Amino acid sequence: MDKVIASTSRLIIRQMKEDDNAFVLAHFNEPLFIKNIADKKIYNLEDAQQFLIDGPMKSYQKNGFGMFLILLKDSNIPIGSCGLFKRDNTDDIDLGYALMSQYHKQGYLQEAAKAVLDYAKNELKLTRILGYTAKDNINSVNVLNKLGFSMQGESKLVGYDTPSVKFSLEL
Repeated sequence: MDKVIASTSRLIIRQMKEDDNAFVLAHFNEPLFIKNIADKKIYNLEDAQQFLIDGPMKSYQKNGFGMFLILLKDSNIPIGSCGLFKRDNTDDIDLGYALMSQYHKQGYLQEAAKAVLDYAKNELKLTRILGYTAKDNINSVNVLNKLGFSMQGESKLVGYDTPSVKFSLEL
């Protein structure tokens, strides 16, 4: 059974599951995903399935949250991911998101992120969320600004070569 964490007029946001591996394979290998987030080294359906088990599904068990799947409500087509992340080297929780390229510039990301933030505040009772993005990822900076995040400076995240811009939002 799908664990829906939020829905909007256009979107459903739910926990990922193993059979989302075909979408994860396509999504994580888009050039913009690799450029702006990371190359997750997912090269086939088995890699994608293992990522889902070791990443999002493990996080749901350990933290009660993780990366969620964004689907169009009217067609049930997956269009991206948005979720909450607890990194090993920090006590903070951060918001992460990405959309398939063909769904950019339609307001979906901001809509999904707002729903996830509402879930974080109302269901998880979180009081603060961070956001990280590359300095040159203007679209991501704009999303965080529109959601009410404020810039906190630069931060070096484990596993990334270049510093990220750190944002914060009090819920």
